[in-house]
Parts: sequence; C-alpha cells; structure tokens
Amino acid sequence: MAGTPLDEFPRPGVTVDLAILTVTGAGTSDPELRVLIQDRTDPDGRALPGGFLRERTTVAQTTTDVFRRKIGITPDGEVGPRLLRLFDDPDRDSRSWVISAAHALSMRAADLDAAHGDLVRVDTEGRLDGEAPLQFDHDRIVADAVRELRQRYEFRHRYADTLPDPDGFLDEPFTLHQLRRVHEAVIGQPVHKDNFNRRMKPLLEPVLEDGEPVLAESLRGRPAALYRRSARDAAPGE
Repeated sequence: MAGTPLDEFPRPGVTVDLAILTVTGAGTSDPELRVLIQDRTDPDGRALPGGFLRERTTVAQTTTDVFRRKIGITPDGEVGPRLLRLFDDPDRDSRSWVISAAHALSMRAADLDAAHGDLVRVDTEGRLDGEAPLQFDHDRIVADAVRELRQRYEFRHRYADTLPDPDGFLDEPFTLHQLRRVHEAVIGQPVHKDNFNRRMKPLLEPVLEDGEPVLAESLRGRPAALYRRSARDAAPGE
C-alpha cells in the first residue's frame, strides 16, 4: 500500500541560532565570558543572531549568511559552529511552527570588534548579567552553550587532561597566570593555582631565546615565564 505523499506532511520552519561566546580582556587581570546579543524587530526585542534555512541550503551556508547579513563580519577561515541540540517546542515562536538548530561558536574578542550587537557578560550561574529575558527560548540556548563550553575548561576528572584554553580565547604567548584567569572567567569560579599549573605545564611549551626562558614584560609583579600551547594541543586556527 502506498504511503502518504511527503508533501502532505506539515513542515516547520528551521532556524540556525548562534550563541557566539568570547572572553573579553583575555590576557588582563579581569577577563570576562560574554555572549553576542542583538536587538531585533518583528518581533521587537533582544535575541541571539540567527536566520532561517532557505530552500536547498545547508546549516553551514546559513551560518555564513547570518554572519554576513546579521552580524556584519566575515570570520577568518572556515566557521565551525558546534551543534548544541534542536529546540523544538511547538510554542517557542508565536509567529509560526519553528524549530531551532542551536549552535555554539567560540571566537576571539578582537574578531568581534566590528560585530553588530552587544557582548553581554555571563554571570557565575551561566545567565546573562543585567539582561531582560531574550526572545523565544534563547536564554535556554545561552545556558546550554555556556554549560557545553565550561565542560571543556573545568577539571572534571583527576587523570583526564583539560587542554589549555581549548577554544583559543587567549593569544600566544601567555603566562600561567593569564591562562588560569581565562579558565576562571569561563567556568565562573576560582581555580587552585598550584593544581592548575601542575595540570597545564605538561601541555605547554616554554618560549625560549638562545635556550633561555623568555619572561613576560610590562606585567605587574615578578616576571613570569611565557608559554605556548604544545603543537598537538594548539587551539583552533593556530
């Protein structure tokens, strides 16, 4: 017996919504985890950047289009968003039946200088600081994106390696103190200094000049050694 023709099934709209995460002030004493939030109209409010999949287009093509039309920048190299999950509550969008393919994307703050929108601080609980509720279910998308990011930065298992700044928010070279402050900014809580240094050093390479360690200059306190990520553990794009 023939099945129901596919064109008789109702079809939802599908959007690609992007939680773009960054750390402002990486390399300083006060880095902060932030998310790009935009003003929008129809309906009016605040939301993550996103766009609908057009006919016969891919998620990657839609992501590129969102960067061009909504965010106003062209990232260097290929954009590699990470799928969080599908948000499919039938009532999530009052305008229509819309499913969101929500993605997270980590970028350096300098690469977002010309982006349209505001980099809103994330508090220790993983919520947007001082921001009214976002449209649709975008607060839940932000929470999922922050949780997924924090899992890569915190020490979850005693004998499992947590890579040094795995999403590459911090430019090289850097001191152990700068690296620890970025990890603390991401996970939203202090990290034990000695434990952190002991876990990170095997994954780093000291910067040498004529065989001697290069020390950081123009930083407060005692000069500290500079490091780079080991080649096998280099952050994306390096």
